[in-house]
Amino acid sequence: MTMRAERSGLLKYHELAQMQDFVDDEWGFADEFDGPTFLWDPAIGTCAHHDDALRADVPVAPADEAEQIIDRPMRWYLDGIAAATPSAHHGPEGVDVPSADMPTFRLETQALAGVDAVVANATGSTRWLDGTRNLCRAIELTARFLGMCEDRNQEGLEYLKELLQVTRIYLDAVARHADPAVGAQALRMVTAVACNEDFRINPMPMIELLSCCLSFARYDDTCMHAYETLDTALASMDEMARRYGETADEDARFRSMIDDEYAFELADLSGLANDLYASKQSPQLDRQDMELHAHYRFRQAVLLLRHDLMRMSGDVDGADALLREHATTSPLGDAYAARLIHARRWNDLLEFTSTMVADQSAPFLVMFPDELVPYDWESLEEVALQALDDRPRLRDLYRERVLSSFDEDEMPALTNLRRVSTNREWREQVARIVEIYNHEQTHAVRNRVYERMLVMQGLRDEAMRYLDDFPDAWPDLAEIL
Repeated sequence: MTMRAERSGLLKYHELAQMQDFVDDEWGFADEFDGPTFLWDPAIGTCAHHDDALRADVPVAPADEAEQIIDRPMRWYLDGIAAATPSAHHGPEGVDVPSADMPTFRLETQALAGVDAVVANATGSTRWLDGTRNLCRAIELTARFLGMCEDRNQEGLEYLKELLQVTRIYLDAVARHADPAVGAQALRMVTAVACNEDFRINPMPMIELLSCCLSFARYDDTCMHAYETLDTALASMDEMARRYGETADEDARFRSMIDDEYAFELADLSGLANDLYASKQSPQLDRQDMELHAHYRFRQAVLLLRHDLMRMSGDVDGADALLREHATTSPLGDAYAARLIHARRWNDLLEFTSTMVADQSAPFLVMFPDELVPYDWESLEEVALQALDDRPRLRDLYRERVLSSFDEDEMPALTNLRRVSTNREWREQVARIVEIYNHEQTHAVRNRVYERMLVMQGLRDEAMRYLDDFPDAWPDLAEIL
């Protein structure tokens, strides 16, 4: 085999191919937006188009009647609990039952039957403002009711999440069909609910509701209203925080809220449950702490909304710049890396990932499966080096992995080192690994990958030296002893 044939045969890297397939197939890049989105789901538009055939110009229940329909089953539920609970008492805002005595909420109680009726009536009508008004009231009353219940199995939470999704689908239809002025008014109704007291201390449900504005970002004559929603929400949250001073939420207590666990919440909104009931789950926090916590978390989560607004309104450069600027806030760094992989911008990926590898504050990757990024950011740096076929740097990378390995799962480091080396380069790498290993301080654990290399190369003398430290390795090295 000639050198040209040998080297051209190594161009297909396993890690590179797997990563490209994952990003292209699983990240859901939408060609119309030229990049990833966090809060926008194409299924929203699909469902809205499907529901168009089911809507008609029919009346919607008047506001006071809709409220009565929603409220009556809720009151029956709470009154029934109060009647059966000796510790219950009636306060100025309704029935108050101690948490320990409150039964677990179940959807089968039909306490939310009135919500179902009002929502079905609203979403079946093309009288957009009336429909949006009743959906907003349904969201408000449902959230308030669930705040008085013990939703231990999160049935109510799931119901509220579905209600928010139904609202997003309806608002998508409003954005497409309603007069821009009507659409702007409907969007302001939703924004007002998202910025009320119940939602302002629960950032992720708030962001989910605010993301109704994304449907409006897709059209030139309504895009400004989408950004108006963002500005209104920012102003509302800043106003809440300013009551405690200009820099109150920069305290370390609030900075510590953004950790690896919360990164997953940003990535997939799975933190909705914790956010929704934050006030109930943390009774030790006073109002100031709750609002400042909420403001800090909102400032992180709203980056997802701002990014999607830019991406969907055509500001591709602005969206990419936001991802890069906030790369140390998960999952924005993940998304930027995926964006570069999808666009095959390998030099940019190498520069970015090398920066992240060197940054001690960089968060762990949360939107790539562990098997594709076993070395976290270094795995993405490796992919960039493979795409550029930078074999000298790959040899350095794999040599360091061999030296630092202790698990058999890391055997690909040795295999890859052999694949990116000519016969001469391979002999040089083996000699260098042995030299470095022997000059390092005392080794605490066996290096299974190093053992395999000794066997592959038949390095008996080095194996005997290795056995001085790890005599239990004899069975694995026996074939060359």
